[in-house]
Amino acid sequence: MDIIEIFLMSLSLSVDTIVVSMSGSVTLGKIRPPKVFSVALVFGLVQAGLLFGGWLAGASVASLVHKAAHVIGFLILLYIGGTMAWSGIRPSGEDDVNLCGLRHLFLAAVATSIDAFAVGVSLAMSGVAGPDIRALTASVGTVTVLAAAAGVSCGSLAGRKFGRPAKTAGGIVLIAIGVKLLCGAI
Repeated sequence: MDIIEIFLMSLSLSVDTIVVSMSGSVTLGKIRPPKVFSVALVFGLVQAGLLFGGWLAGASVASLVHKAAHVIGFLILLYIGGTMAWSGIRPSGEDDVNLCGLRHLFLAAVATSIDAFAVGVSLAMSGVAGPDIRALTASVGTVTVLAAAAGVSCGSLAGRKFGRPAKTAGGIVLIAIGVKLLCGAI
């Protein structure tokens, strides 16, 4: 993976985090820097941990499905990216997100990071090596921390204004990476 792919994937995986942290920051009242940092850190650690955990899980079964690994990885990314893009396009009501308390914060972080686990699995099945996944994990963690901090700081106004188009764009990027994976270019 090159630096551009790593950066684009990091941005794509952090879209849910920025949207959730923006909408959830409404419930936090006055936001102090330690709260911004703690929310951002939880989101970043969970996102990076699930990505790497997915890669480990995928690496353990990749040899069993080696011939179909590229197709499986493509299908996973197509599903995740398509779901993300569709949720950004379709009209729906606002979701209430509660970021108060460690339990609620952790649940929100896991909910926004499930796609990172699936992406990790698909990357392992497509043969992405350890050094690449470590660089991607560090990048995803860093970008997610920054996205969550920006989301919490900006609040729900910006989330309502840019959340849906950003989610759609993130989904399209994941689909494009899946197509590249299917073509065997990664």
